Amino acid sequence: MAQAADWNEDDPLAVPGPAVEPPEPPLTAYQAALRRYEGARLFEIHAALGPPDLRARSNALPAAIAESLREPRVIERLIASVGDDSRLALGLFALTETTSWSFVGLSHALTCLGVDPLPALLALLQRGLAALWLGNDGGPVYDFDRAITSDLTKVSLRAHPSVLSAARTVLPPGAAPAVAGPVRQVRESDGLEPILRMAAVWQRVVEGPLRQTQQVTLYKRDRDRVEDDPVLAGPIADALEPLPDMAALWLTLAQGVGLLRSEAGSDRVVAASPEFWEENAIHLPQMVAVRWLSLRGWDERGGMQQEGSTVELAFPHVRPAVLLWLARLAEAEWLALEDLAQHLEAHAPHWDRPAFFDAAPAVPSPRGGKGKRGKADGRTPAGGPEVDALEALLLGAAYQFGLVRTGEEVPTGRRVVQLSALGRYILAIGPPPPPRPTFDQFLYVQPNFEIIAYRQGLTPALIGQFSRFALWSQVGAALELKLTPESVYRGLEGGLSSEAMLERLKHHSARPLPAGIAEALRTWSQRRERVSYYSATTLVEFSTREDLEHALAHWPASARVAPVAMGERFLLVEDAASIPFQRFRLTGSRDYRRPAETCLEVEPDGITLGLDLARSDLLVDAELSRFTEEFAPATPRRSSPNPRRRFRVSAESLARGIANGLTLTQLGEWYLRRAGVPMPPAVRLMLLAGGGRVPTLEADRPLVLHAPSAELLDGLLQHPETSPFVGERLGPTAVVIPFQSLEPLRLVLRRIGIQLDTKAAETPR
Repeated sequence: MAQAADWNEDDPLAVPGPAVEPPEPPLTAYQAALRRYEGARLFEIHAALGPPDLRARSNALPAAIAESLREPRVIERLIASVGDDSRLALGLFALTETTSWSFVGLSHALTCLGVDPLPALLALLQRGLAALWLGNDGGPVYDFDRAITSDLTKVSLRAHPSVLSAARTVLPPGAAPAVAGPVRQVRESDGLEPILRMAAVWQRVVEGPLRQTQQVTLYKRDRDRVEDDPVLAGPIADALEPLPDMAALWLTLAQGVGLLRSEAGSDRVVAASPEFWEENAIHLPQMVAVRWLSLRGWDERGGMQQEGSTVELAFPHVRPAVLLWLARLAEAEWLALEDLAQHLEAHAPHWDRPAFFDAAPAVPSPRGGKGKRGKADGRTPAGGPEVDALEALLLGAAYQFGLVRTGEEVPTGRRVVQLSALGRYILAIGPPPPPRPTFDQFLYVQPNFEIIAYRQGLTPALIGQFSRFALWSQVGAALELKLTPESVYRGLEGGLSSEAMLERLKHHSARPLPAGIAEALRTWSQRRERVSYYSATTLVEFSTREDLEHALAHWPASARVAPVAMGERFLLVEDAASIPFQRFRLTGSRDYRRPAETCLEVEPDGITLGLDLARSDLLVDAELSRFTEEFAPATPRRSSPNPRRRFRVSAESLARGIANGLTLTQLGEWYLRRAGVPMPPAVRLMLLAGGGRVPTLEADRPLVLHAPSAELLDGLLQHPETSPFVGERLGPTAVVIPFQSLEPLRLVLRRIGIQLDTKAAETPR
């Protein structure tokens, strides 16, 4: 916002921005579900927690129950009182680190694990470990059985937040799937692909935040910017199965782990501060894997769910169940996909269904793609049960997140899988994975500011370090980064110095840095240090330097922070409340998101421009300085209610503009935009002359013949003997006679009988 001002008497206006409602906290959501319970149900749950308080009122019981479950001894005793099937259900809450599951989704996962869901879930509801939620428009809960069967599309279970820390992983009951034979060609991903892609997402959002609609979906322009980015949507080098809608997947996971966040009080999605990488990089593989396990709107076969769809996807609820069956194996044992699919089929005949309450085809079609997923290696199932769903789940996402390793059974050639060290750690059945081997020198810095990095030396922490000041431009078997002024500025704003960036490059470079790299980093750093950044300020523009100095001299001494003079006519004020608006006469305020406003008037001479300060903006000064020169105003200061500044176009100022790339077309468009009129002929004359496009002008000495009457002059112009020697008519009785035609005309007129006197023209003045 810019305000043109004089030191006088007026006031300003301020407009607040929009607000966005924060999500409901888990404990609040749990208590909201309990408040729907009938009083007798609440007393039963409260009695299960310990000695009942008969004096408690029913409307106070939800808060009392929630507070009791925060005690570790209470919740551990309640969990110990339920059976293994119920503890397995609680383990799903803890495994996905979410306090809310839809009833049909949780029932589907438990069925795939060989558990009867209804008794297991009723035991949790009766003890208050989870609360039943029937939707925003649901009625009171009198009976759990009847409430569950009322409308399954809206029923969900909300667990108390303490369940996530108190529950333990329980392996599925019954016989385990058959173990596969000897294995060869073992493959395991480095697990860095999601982190690299999310680092690129973070950089793109740092450059330009994303905007959300009221339905919490991205605007089309921002969605296209993400989906069309080759770094985010490009193919994965080490891929056994493709991942659909990759850009949307990385964006969603980045929001899930906190790398992106919704800005309070606005509709924007912004990037987390650079400190996020220092605080979370070492735990990022586990955080990403857990967010994938809890991701409900993305299917490994069909991609991201269509915006506005009300159908609940079923396949995402199968992810933890599949991993828990793999956890039944010993650490060195392998499981064939065909055997696992057959095992799941025996417990849940429709375990691989894509959605609930929907007659959709077996595999949902990706948005904008074909209905059937392509095979990364061209294989087809060797026979037996359909394994496409497991291939998408385990060889696609779980493999990229580093949760499983894969191999080939000998001699059948069947694809086999087992949990990796990270996978066993995520399921809480194994120790933390060992650190990756380190290779310090894995970078090659090029003189053109491109950096080639080999991923064998990368770790999540190093990815975060380089993401702060180098731009990811290619992700594959070998990675490419670029050093740009913008990326270096991002690093400086994040707290890094140019020396720290150089030190990191030197430490990990396989050879000495090119000479120009250090010089460029220092130059970019010094250039930024010459620029002051103000996150929020009010900019006040004055008509003249004298006005600004007068305002500074009379600025209130009570101001918390003194204003800062910028140039000759601008003040930066940090605290807008300290501006003495009653002493200003405000002549205008502008919104720079709108097109430039007409604010100049061309004076009659064509070369003088008057600037209307009430309609001017900060950009017009820079535009005028290209081809004009300012001169002193014609009126004294403060004598006019609408002061103006005046500028003049000269041959020298136009030559300066032409030297800086100004063209005739650009200047013509500028006059239409800023003055509302075509370019004046006087300016066009100087511009054409400065470009050497005007030929040499020729001057002659014409004579003016004055006839005694208009009729006589008409005759001279019409007569065939006199008309060739007569030039342009100047009026009713005057005409131009070219100098070379004077004598021929005299002879013709004498023959006709008319004398021509030229003494007045020949007499020097």
